Amino acid sequence: MSKDARIPLIEILEMAAGEGLPQELISGENVRDVSIYHDLIDHGYLMGTVLSDGRRPYYIESCHITAKGRDYLMQLKKEVRRQPISWAGYLKPSLIGFMVGIIVGISLMVLWIRVNGLPTWLNQQ
Repeated sequence: MSKDARIPLIEILEMAAGEGLPQELISGENVRDVSIYHDLIDHGYLMGTVLSDGRRPYYIESCHITAKGRDYLMQLKKEVRRQPISWAGYLKPSLIGFMVGIIVGISLMVLWIRVNGLPTWLNQQ
């Protein structure tokens, strides 16, 4: 099952709202999701200074959440909570039921053949 794309956004916004930035971002190391921070800053959800090498952002300085970012965080949390169970959630019980039915059917057929023998129409040559 694929992971919801909003989860990393929620984690980053929660981190910026609560405990602050990841230590790698504070110390100036290359952060794996620095482009997500960059996009959140561009949309006004985070406030910070983006440093780039001309091609991609590599460091963000003095980053913190904005009021718009807090609202967006609450909206994302509501959307993720409201999201219905995916079709895979419905498919798994059906698939398990189908497999159990096949196994029970084959077992009963083998038991019937042991007790009664093969049907005469299968024994003909």
